[in-house]
Amino acid sequence: MSEGRYNIPRQYRVEKGMPLEPLFQRIDNLKCRRIFEAEIESVEWCYQMVDQEGITNMMELMMERGLSVFEVHLKRKISPDLMTEVFARILQRPMVLVYLCGGELSMGTFIPMGKGATGRMCSTDFYPYDADRMIELLDYETDCDKNTDQIHKRIFATIRQQKRMIMIEKAFERLNKDNERETFAFEFSIENLDRIRADADFVQSQLKVV
Repeated sequence: MSEGRYNIPRQYRVEKGMPLEPLFQRIDNLKCRRIFEAEIESVEWCYQMVDQEGITNMMELMMERGLSVFEVHLKRKISPDLMTEVFARILQRPMVLVYLCGGELSMGTFIPMGKGATGRMCSTDFYPYDADRMIELLDYETDCDKNTDQIHKRIFATIRQQKRMIMIEKAFERLNKDNERETFAFEFSIENLDRIRADADFVQSQLKVV
C-alpha cells in the first residue's frame, strides 16, 4: 500500500498482508475458490478504524471492534458483487473492500446484521483509477464526532450512490454507441445509395463487355 493512499489517520493503520491459502480454504464453493486462487494477487488489511483512542499496538488495534479496510489486488477482474459476498461470508466483520485491477478501482462494503442474518452489502463496478489521487473514504465534515458504525453507514450510502451513478454512465455510454451505429447505418443506406448503385451498374457494364 502506497504512503498516503487513503485519507484515514495514521493511528488506524494496520498494513498486514493476509495469507491467501488459509483465506481461500474457507470458501465453500469450489468453483469460486478456484476463481479467487487464480485471479487474486494479494489481500492487505490496511486500516482498522475504532472508537477507542490511544491504541498504539497494532495487534491490539486489530482485535478491537471497528471498521476494517481491506485492499484486494487482482490479476484480472472478478465481479465486485461476487467478491464482496464471498469476503463477507469468510471474514464476517464490518468492512470496506477496495479492489484494484489494471488501473481500475471498485469498492465494496459489508454491514453485518447479527447472527443468522445476511447483512447488508453493496459494491460498485470498476471505474478508471488515478493512482496519484488519494482514495477518500472519510468525509471529515460529515463524519466529525460520529462513531465507526455511523461512519460505516455513511460510507455504505456513498458506495450505493456511486454504484447507481456508474451504472447510469455506462448505460448512457452504450446508448450513445448504439446511436452512432444507427446514424452510420442511416447515412450509408440513404445518402450513399445512389453512388453505390452507380458503382454497381458500372461494374456490371464492364462485365458485359468482357
